[in-house]
Amino acid sequence: MSSIDQKPEVNHHETITIPTESSYSEERHISQHPTSHPQISSAAFMKLNPAPLGFGAFALCAFVLGLYNTGLITSLPQVAVGVAFGYGAMGQFICGICELIIGNMFAATTMLTYSGFFLTFGIMMVPGSGFLSAAIENGGEAAVGKCIGLVELGYAIAAFLFFLGALRQPILVRLVLLQVFLAFFFGAIGGLGGIVKMNIASGWVSFTLSITAWYVMCALLFTPESTMIKLPFF
Repeated sequence: MSSIDQKPEVNHHETITIPTESSYSEERHISQHPTSHPQISSAAFMKLNPAPLGFGAFALCAFVLGLYNTGLITSLPQVAVGVAFGYGAMGQFICGICELIIGNMFAATTMLTYSGFFLTFGIMMVPGSGFLSAAIENGGEAAVGKCIGLVELGYAIAAFLFFLGALRQPILVRLVLLQVFLAFFFGAIGGLGGIVKMNIASGWVSFTLSITAWYVMCALLFTPESTMIKLPFF
């Protein structure tokens, strides 16, 4: 009888301890893990603002690509490959994922789309991808321009749709999206039609786009807690 009486006590003890360990009550969880991940993540998400990273990445890549398209410094497209991979694609991808986490679908879609552009541009310009050699063999530099123009045409359509969806956004956001559309559109015409002046125009729009995007980055990033500079965001 003693062994039978002890067995229910053991079972009763197990049914109590196992749920408390798996449920992790707040008091026990805090005492064992004072820096628990759920508490840190919830507090971090409340303060998460990935937009400056995305605008900064776009600004730097637009600056380099703009100077390349204008031909002021160099005419080698490979000059922008490292920036496109290292900061443009990666920075906007991280920004887009963070925007997804906080539930901003419009910003996430735009950032991930433009991250894809810089990734695509980098892949096309890397000699190891085989694009440049294949395009030159089949049609020379004109074929390269048409291929790039086709890609830019597709992104110009996406940029125009983003601009239409941002008509209620602040003026600076609308201005950035408008300049993105114009840069892609002029580049598409220049590439598909072989019009050098349109490529140069696309470069200058990209250059002004970088200035606007950098301003947006600073307006969002500069806070009274971090700097004495405060830029108006309109």
